[in-house]
Amino acid sequence: MLRERGIIENISELVDIVLLAIGFSLAIKLYQLKNVITDKYWPEYFVIFLIYLLTWIIGSNVYKVYQSRRFMSAWRELSQMLKAHFFSFAVSMILINLYNPNLLRNRFFFYFGAFAIGLTVGMHIATRLILQAWRKVGRNTRYVLILGGGSAAKLYLQKVKDNPQLGYRVIGYIAPTKNGLEIPYLGDYSNLESIIRMNIVDLTVVTALITEKGVQESIEILDIMGKTVSVLLDDIVTKVARSRPIDFGGLSMVVYDSYPRRPWHEVGKRSMDFILSGIGLIVLSPLFLLVGLAIKITSKGPAVFAQERVGLNGRPFKIYKFRSMVVNAEELKERLAHLNEMSGPVFKIVNDPRVTAVGKFIRKTSIDELPQLFNVFKGDMSIGNGKEILHIVPIKDKTTICGV
Repeated sequence: MLRERGIIENISELVDIVLLAIGFSLAIKLYQLKNVITDKYWPEYFVIFLIYLLTWIIGSNVYKVYQSRRFMSAWRELSQMLKAHFFSFAVSMILINLYNPNLLRNRFFFYFGAFAIGLTVGMHIATRLILQAWRKVGRNTRYVLILGGGSAAKLYLQKVKDNPQLGYRVIGYIAPTKNGLEIPYLGDYSNLESIIRMNIVDLTVVTALITEKGVQESIEILDIMGKTVSVLLDDIVTKVARSRPIDFGGLSMVVYDSYPRRPWHEVGKRSMDFILSGIGLIVLSPLFLLVGLAIKITSKGPAVFAQERVGLNGRPFKIYKFRSMVVNAEELKERLAHLNEMSGPVFKIVNDPRVTAVGKFIRKTSIDELPQLFNVFKGDMSIGNGKEILHIVPIKDKTTICGV
């Protein structure tokens, strides 16, 4: 049975490998204290670690240890872990015995196995408790919009209600007419785009028939907007690119991603953003200091100002920039409205008098956008590709820094 696997589960797999290495080190240290293994001969036992690690990687994937905890009970997770460890233990004993039977005679392998089981199981229990605590206080929450109504929507809502540890919160539903669900009715399908833009929506669950008027158009809109869609399966069989089946507490569902989902790429990208932005903040700190002093000396007000922007899945965040205008720029905007050269909400004037002398330089060189590296470091934004320095572009609904 297929289940969702997220970034946390991929990190959990790496952590378990580290814990196996720690377990091996503890076993070595214990036997060195008992004078059973000397510093000269302990590397011979390293083969035990390598064999157990290999069999653990195979066993943990066979028994699906690293599946989303949102869809797996604590008992099932513990059961799968013990099965995977038993598999690793049994197969490792056979392979080690074939390689060198003497490695099993002093019980080192059994002590290492005990450390490995204790450390990994303890970490999984602690991780589950931490995640559940986060979800109880509203962290690590996934906000859900239901598209459709009727018995299918009621069944889904009951599953969400019965499984609070999953961390799902339903914001409401849209359907042709209000049909008695005990959650907010947000209008018909024509309101979908405005609802998505005005609310945080991580997942849209389709409980209506695909053939129902307006449903397919709604799914197309969600795909264009870069949203994840999950379709509650009934007697409907659809074939859509980038789909993956999941089990939601016994309900068969299909999730449709607007882009190929590669958790390892997500982990790698976030790690790269964190490292590069951290290095950038350290290296550019003297420049930050000089620019900040220049702004403070030449004009009144703070050196850095913040603007609210909309990030991934509609989550608001504050973007940071060096101040390039006078502090009362918004008040002066009304007085200069007659000079606006753009139509609509965009306000632009050649040689804008609100821009300070330092502001003209840092705007021309894009230095004013360098504080956005702090947004990247926090995870609000991402570093992308581009020719321009620190040019902000929207990619679906995630803001990206280009060309850092």
